Amino acid sequence: MNQFNVSLWGDEAFSAILSTKSIPEIILISSRDTHPPLFNILEHFWFIFFGNSEISIRSLVFLLFLISVFFVYKIGESLWDKKTGVMAAVLTALNPFFFAYAFEGRMYSLLAATTAASMYFFVNKKWVFYVIATTLALYSHHFAFFAVFVQGLWFLKEFFWGNRKAAVSIFKSFVAIGILYSPWLVPLYNQTKMVGSGFWLGKPTLKDFSLLLLKYLNFSLVLLLVRNWSKKLGKSVFILMWFIVPILTAWILSQKFQSIFSDRYLLYTIPAAMLLAASQRTIITKIFLFIVFAVFISADVFYFTHPFKRPFRELAAYVKEVKHGDDYLINWNGTVHHLWESKYYGIGSPLYIPKGADLPFFVGTALMTKDDTTSLVPAKIDSGKTVRVGVITSGPVDEVVVSGYTKGEVRQFGDLKFIWLNK
Repeated sequence: MNQFNVSLWGDEAFSAILSTKSIPEIILISSRDTHPPLFNILEHFWFIFFGNSEISIRSLVFLLFLISVFFVYKIGESLWDKKTGVMAAVLTALNPFFFAYAFEGRMYSLLAATTAASMYFFVNKKWVFYVIATTLALYSHHFAFFAVFVQGLWFLKEFFWGNRKAAVSIFKSFVAIGILYSPWLVPLYNQTKMVGSGFWLGKPTLKDFSLLLLKYLNFSLVLLLVRNWSKKLGKSVFILMWFIVPILTAWILSQKFQSIFSDRYLLYTIPAAMLLAASQRTIITKIFLFIVFAVFISADVFYFTHPFKRPFRELAAYVKEVKHGDDYLINWNGTVHHLWESKYYGIGSPLYIPKGADLPFFVGTALMTKDDTTSLVPAKIDSGKTVRVGVITSGPVDEVVVSGYTKGEVRQFGDLKFIWLNK
């Protein structure tokens, strides 16, 4: 078992199910969810050629991960030299947090790849490609706006204190990007309202801000400390802005409005930190580089060979083996639910929502149908037959209480439980 073939978890399964829909359905459902549709459109076509297995899904995001690493190399090469580009690319690829999301069947690797491409074309003034890459980034995830904000700050610097001609080109590019993104402005507004009405993230503290930086930098922090910051200050400032401004902006907005401060939403800033760590090296950098590489590789090997995601595939295999035709399955709606994993692995079972209870908004709600929830257990009882109810949960067994039923056998798969209830 490794990170390519481990079971999907809820958000990955949701994305996989959404990506099997038609393109118009993907766009419509995404407009009612919390993220833009590009990743699911890309995954839709990937499924046509390579299927929708776990390995296929992880191969797609790993390819996107490699594309982001490639653009890190190109940025390092263009701003400094080839050696810096290679070292920055290796540091980015091995960065434990960035590496972990190279196998996450969601849009994060696409966001990182398109943002890195946007930054590369921006610093090299290739404006047509910059417009394309930035538009793709915005259609990948809303947090790409923070990267554009960094570029906007650089535009102001160029306009007032730098190259006015370059500033005009940047402004024209912004206009083109705005036109290309304009079809999504109404969905963006609606999605912002949905998040503003309640989201799963808590208000971050200064400690959260500091811990996020440490999580991203890990042992590479020492490379930043011994770096020669006095050389090529302009290049260093721009890359530093790419790293710190999105994180700081998300943190500040989360103080004033609904919190949006999430480590995985901001991981596209990690390549900037690794570019800084690899560039303008000092005499003692080589020693610390060896230590950083050793720590990163050790962490990555352990992560790759020790999957931690819930073994839902094994639970589904058990259910398919022992389930009788009259048995009725439900998903327990605790702190988390497993509706999407159940669907992906072929044991579809509705969320049990007791009468009078409300179902909170969460990622994937827009994809749900009326058959995905139930307040009756079981919905149908054949005359003269006793029907077992199978409950899927990862919460405490004791919290599963259904009127008229008693608990029978409990099977455990990691922290997943499958509970048989008897009438």
